[in-house]
Amino acid sequence: MKKYLIYIAALIFMCSNAGFSQKQKTQSADVIIYGGTSAAITAAVQVSKSGKTVLVVSPDNHLGGLSASGLGFTDTGDKSVIGGLAREFYHRLYLHYDKPEAWKWQKKEEYGNKGQGTPAMDGTEHTMWIFEPHAAEQVFEDFVKENNIQIYLDEWLDRQNGVEKKDGKIVAIKTLSGKTSKAKCLLMPPMKVI
Repeated sequence: MKKYLIYIAALIFMCSNAGFSQKQKTQSADVIIYGGTSAAITAAVQVSKSGKTVLVVSPDNHLGGLSASGLGFTDTGDKSVIGGLAREFYHRLYLHYDKPEAWKWQKKEEYGNKGQGTPAMDGTEHTMWIFEPHAAEQVFEDFVKENNIQIYLDEWLDRQNGVEKKDGKIVAIKTLSGKTSKAKCLLMPPMKVI
């Protein structure tokens, strides 16, 4: 987690300010993030909070990756080391499940509340560690909305001709729909580009 935060901080300081292009199918920002996973959205929020512009270009139709796609039993171990936006995520889930209308399938009083060595719904720490996909996706959507992050969903990288490099660094990507995203900093998951 510490290495991740240092990486994001270094990324933000390396990026210069950029505006949006006038071209209809070209957009630019300080940082372009390819993907809609929980890490991608968290990174986008942090970039935005740092005063930089950010675009998220994702092949997915939903935000949050595995966290919002059914992996709702968090493998955490020592929960006291989880902080920052991750802690905020689990706190917002707690607030969701603290409402009676969130309990559609069983009563809150009937919930087993078993986590990994600690309660799944921790009333002392105000966190929820086991959750439904739709609740997680809503938290990610709220993060995006609150931070005015521009998202392009269902945009697939053109792996044949969609990566533009300059001096060995990726400076632009193009999707199969023809949209081009340019930035001095691009975050992409490791992938083999043919």
